[in-house]
Amino acid sequence: MARAANNVLRIIPLGGSGETGDKNMFVYEYNNDILVIDAGIKFPDADMPGIDYVICDTTYLEQNKSRIKAFIITHGHEDHIGGMPYIWPKFPVPIYTAPLTAGLIKAKFEEHGISNAEWRIIKPNDKIQIGEFVVEPVRMTHSIPDILGLAITAGGNLIYHATDWKIDFTPPFGEPTDFIKLAELSKRGITCLLSDSTNVMNPGFTMSEQVVGKALEDIFAKAKGRIIVSSFSSRIDRIQHVVTAAAATGRHVAVSGRSMEKNINIAMELGYLKVPQGVLVDIRTINSQADHKIVVMCTGSQGEEFSALVRMATGEHRHINIKKGDTIALSSSNVPGNEVAVGNTIDNLYRLGADVITNKELDIHSSGHANREEMKLMISLLQPKYLIPIHGDYRNLVEHAKLAQGLGMKEENCFVIENGQIAEFENGVGRIAKERAPVGYVLIDGLGVGDIGEIVLRDRQTMAKDGIFLVIMTLDSQKGTLITSPDIISRGFVYMKESEDLIAQTRQQIRKMHDVHTGRGTINWEYFKKAMRDDIGNFLFDKTQRRPMVIPVVIQV
Repeated sequence: MARAANNVLRIIPLGGSGETGDKNMFVYEYNNDILVIDAGIKFPDADMPGIDYVICDTTYLEQNKSRIKAFIITHGHEDHIGGMPYIWPKFPVPIYTAPLTAGLIKAKFEEHGISNAEWRIIKPNDKIQIGEFVVEPVRMTHSIPDILGLAITAGGNLIYHATDWKIDFTPPFGEPTDFIKLAELSKRGITCLLSDSTNVMNPGFTMSEQVVGKALEDIFAKAKGRIIVSSFSSRIDRIQHVVTAAAATGRHVAVSGRSMEKNINIAMELGYLKVPQGVLVDIRTINSQADHKIVVMCTGSQGEEFSALVRMATGEHRHINIKKGDTIALSSSNVPGNEVAVGNTIDNLYRLGADVITNKELDIHSSGHANREEMKLMISLLQPKYLIPIHGDYRNLVEHAKLAQGLGMKEENCFVIENGQIAEFENGVGRIAKERAPVGYVLIDGLGVGDIGEIVLRDRQTMAKDGIFLVIMTLDSQKGTLITSPDIISRGFVYMKESEDLIAQTRQQIRKMHDVHTGRGTINWEYFKKAMRDDIGNFLFDKTQRRPMVIPVVIQV
C-alpha cells in the first residue's frame, strides 16, 4: 500500500471498528511517524474451537516498522491491552499510558517474560511531543480508573480520540470528565472526533456507579447468609463498592479468580483500591467463619468455562459449596453471545438452593459506555467538523452517525469506516481513502501465536461438528495386499458398538477401493490415501448425512 502524501494525517483502525469491544487498535500516521493507540484482544467465537484469544493482524505495522514511534494505551481493559504481550515485542517502542494501565500491562509482560519495555507514565493535562505528533491526555470517566481521552494534533488537524467513556458526575474514583478541557479543545477547533458507539441504541443517560454502590449496600444489609458477587475482573470500581459495603456491614471479603486477585493486588499497590485493615481474607478461611460474615468476590459473570462462579455452580469449586441461604449477585450485563452460558449458570445456582440477583431485579450494574444523550452532549460540546464512530458493531456506527446528523453534522462528514479503511485529513479537510490496509485475525492457541491458520481452524470445526474417522490399513510392503481387516476408530462421529452395520459396510468399501487401486500395478500411496479420504467421506455422508474428518493411515510391513 502506498504511503500517504506529505502532511496528510491518516487514521486506520486495525481493530475495534465494526466490532463491539474487540481487539481495539488504531494507527495514526503523519509523514514519517506512526502512533499505535491500544492493542486489545478479542475472545474467540463459538466457531473457533481450541483458540484462546484473537489479536489484530499487524501486517501493516510490520511493513512500516521503522516509522512506529510509540504505543499509547488509553485504559486497562482487555480489549485495549490484552494484545500487548503478543504485539509489542515485535515493535519495542516506548509505551505511554497512565499508572494503573501500566501496572496491568506490566503484570502481563511479567507472565510472558518481557522485561525490556520503556515506560512513559502520562497524566491528564500533559502535553507530549512524539515525533511530529502532539498528544494531550484528557481525564474521562469509564468503568476503570485512569481512562484517558487523547487530543492528537498533527499538522493542521486536531483529533479527539475519545475511546471508551461515559458521563458520571459522581464517579467512584477521582474526578469526573474534564469538561473544561473539552471546551478548550472545542474552542481550538476539533477536526474529527472518534467516539465510542457501544450504547448508541440506549436512550437517556447511563446510570451513575454510585447507584450501584447503594444497591449493593442494601443487599448486604438484608442478606442473612453468604453473599457472592460476580463481576468482570477489571471492574475496580465494582470491587471497591463490594469492599465498602462489606466493611459497612461487618463482613469479610474473600476473592476467587486468578485475574481478579491479580487486578486487586495491582490496584491496592497503586492506591486505587482502598481496603480497610482486616476486611480482605484468604478464601481458604471462609468455611471457619459465620455465613453472615462472608462476602466472596469472584469472576464468572459471563458463564465462562472454568471461571470461579461456574465452578461453584457445578459443584467443582475447591472452597465453596453453594447452599440454601446463599445470595448470588451478578453485577454485570450479558455480553452478546453469552446469554446461554449465563442462563445455565443461573439455573445451576438455583438448583443448589441459592437466591440469584441480576441487574434486571436491582440496579447492581451500570455500563461503562455512554448512552444516546451523553453522545449528543459530547458532540454538542466538542463541535467536531468530522465524526468517526468507533467501538461498535456496524449498525452501531451507522446509528451514531445518524445521531450526529440529527445535531446538524453533514452526512458526508460522518465517516462510517470498518477495520482497514483509511480516513485522511489534510489541513482540516477529511476524506475516506480508496486504499485499504491489510487487516484480519491472528489466532492465539496456548503458546502459539499466528500458527493456527484457516485450514487448521476449518479442520477443527469439521472435527467439532462431525467428528473424526480413522482408517488404519496394514499392507504387505511387497505385494500391497491387506494383511489384516482394516481397523476403524471413530471419535465424535458414531458410537461403534451401536453402528456395527455401518462399520462393516465401510470396511467392505475400503476393501473394494484397495482392490481397485492395487490392481493397477505400481501404487502411489499418497494418491491412494487422498482417494480413500474422499471416497470414504462421500460414502459416510451418503449413509449418515454427516461428513467426519477421514484420516487414512497406511502401515507397510
